[in-house]
Amino acid sequence: MATITHPVAGSGLFAQDTENRKLFAEHFDHQPFLFRHALNTMELFQMPALLKLARKCMDKRQQKSHFETGKPVVDGFFGNKPADLTLVQALERIGEDSNWIILKRIHEEPEYREALEAFITELSELTGIDLRRDYHDPILTIFITSPNRITPYHLDGEANFLAQVQGSKTVYVYNANDPQILTEEEKEKYWTGHLLAPRWHEELSNGQWHFDVTPGTGVFNPATFPHYVKNDNNVSVSVSVNFKRVRNDSIGAYRTNYFTRKLGLRPTVPGQSPAVDRIKSLTVGNLYTGLHATRKALRSRFGI
Repeated sequence: MATITHPVAGSGLFAQDTENRKLFAEHFDHQPFLFRHALNTMELFQMPALLKLARKCMDKRQQKSHFETGKPVVDGFFGNKPADLTLVQALERIGEDSNWIILKRIHEEPEYREALEAFITELSELTGIDLRRDYHDPILTIFITSPNRITPYHLDGEANFLAQVQGSKTVYVYNANDPQILTEEEKEKYWTGHLLAPRWHEELSNGQWHFDVTPGTGVFNPATFPHYVKNDNNVSVSVSVNFKRVRNDSIGAYRTNYFTRKLGLRPTVPGQSPAVDRIKSLTVGNLYTGLHATRKALRSRFGI
């Protein structure tokens, strides 16, 4: 297998055939789909480079990466970082322990920033959307998982391209637009910081979609679509590219609805009236965002 050291924009890191283009253009940010890629040929995502990257992450003053150990259940939640293990040690033992490692915001390293820019260029061409204009804060993350480990049921607020580069696993995805999966109240709670709000549905344990991914394939997951992951009996390495919409009035509307519902009112469901959603986003939504950012800054600076 040929290995690419440094990516070049337009170099075909994602399959460019008609079928793949149609999938990206029709389903991006609306429906999950399986896609093909060549990220598994890049040295940046092989284990020697990842160990080097983990050491850099440890040396940073503000450590954003995360790791944990143990055997979670699908309807549980993420655990805590063990005090007697470093990030690099967790990665070195990834084949023997039951570890889950996230190397976060790795695009802050110059060589990975180059990779992310190449990805954005190709993904914009495939989706037919200017991702640099219509989306913001693109994030490059690497997930490294021990054999047979489960990533619990959860949802993310960003559109996510998850590309498998080593090992195999199954991704189970659920439709966020199905009220049997996510109620309006659960969405409101999620967008106001209640990350455990989405309920696990035992009767749909195999998901409404499930995708078996191997090196060279990946899954697109729209924002807020719940999912969980079962790793096969191998070490898994996946590369995640996340995007947030520049304008998403529904988030502010859900936050507004959360507080108005507490007052005993029955708020308008987001999506029924774009004008109402916009007003909610510009008022209570923006106020919530500002207060949340201030609280986060105070916690980081003063520990309060």
